[in-house]
Amino acid sequence: MGDRGWRSLAWALALLVIAGAAAPARAQSLQRFSIQTTASFDEFGGEAAVVSVQAAQIVLDVSATVRLSDRWQIYVRPWFRRPRLPNWDSEIYQAELRYERPGSVATRIEAGYLASPIGLGMMDTSPSANPTILPHLTYLTPMPAFDRGAPRVTPIASTYPLGAQVTLSTNRWDARAAVVNSAPNRAAIIGAATHPRPAAVFEAGAGLTPTTGLRFGVSLAHGQYVTARELTPAAADGRDLTLMGLEGEYAFGYTKLAGELVHDALDTAKGTAHAYSWFVQGTRTLTPRWFAVARHEGASAPPPLVGDGSRPQYKMFETTVGFRVSPEITLRSSYDARRAYLRTQWDHQLGASIVWARRWW
Repeated sequence: MGDRGWRSLAWALALLVIAGAAAPARAQSLQRFSIQTTASFDEFGGEAAVVSVQAAQIVLDVSATVRLSDRWQIYVRPWFRRPRLPNWDSEIYQAELRYERPGSVATRIEAGYLASPIGLGMMDTSPSANPTILPHLTYLTPMPAFDRGAPRVTPIASTYPLGAQVTLSTNRWDARAAVVNSAPNRAAIIGAATHPRPAAVFEAGAGLTPTTGLRFGVSLAHGQYVTARELTPAAADGRDLTLMGLEGEYAFGYTKLAGELVHDALDTAKGTAHAYSWFVQGTRTLTPRWFAVARHEGASAPPPLVGDGSRPQYKMFETTVGFRVSPEITLRSSYDARRAYLRTQWDHQLGASIVWARRWW
């Protein structure tokens, strides 16, 4: 796993030990602690698939909560992965202190390394929560370079920045505001090989639930997505981002639909560039054990530094059939069609996965 991986794991375990020592002795019961583990194994074959490594991708996702009192919690989420290469990587997705107060207007306050409050696809990061096999690849795939001397970015990232967030909610509406140290189009994760330099970013969002099962949401982020020191050569000022997003979810009967549209306005050396990403997803429960899913997503990037001036497009379609062997074990099989940035041909792959998820207490 490497020194960095062991340090990440030790850091997570230390938080749990400190939290347990700080809690009153009278609370020593299993209800003080909550741990859920998810393990997934998946493999794809076909065009552009990694066929030289005869091994599945393995992911271990652990969520651990220590309840300091009825309203205060410490939450830690270490994450380990062996991609289709021999080496493991390890990260900590979340490590935060939470305060929750129920009521007619429920309140949650979080401080630490948070799941990004921008992006509906962030709800699908755990293999047990993701109805397909593949993650949202537009959250993970950098766009071609469009600003000379600046790092490559995604339209929206699967990121866990350091910051603080306040969330208010009722049965009809929800609202959140956060200040974080990394823009939502840059991946910031404890233990990751690379990190963006810290820069204050303001994020906000709100949602409306007019009826049970239906929700509409908006989100906004503004701040530096590239600092002056990250530019080559270094400059006096960094680059600003203004991100706006729309999202929606509708659950009825045995069907759930979800979708998102994100627009980035990105400062560059030559003006403002625009990027877009989107996805639509539908899940249908066929029987108590069988379900089917389809996800179509894409992104439109600014014209690259070298090219004919056209906008590179990323497009992906995945359809999945799943079978719940038991409450803890789920089997999935997928067909994936993908066309990456700057490519004209589609890649077609077939994949299979097994996911095991268990809450221990």
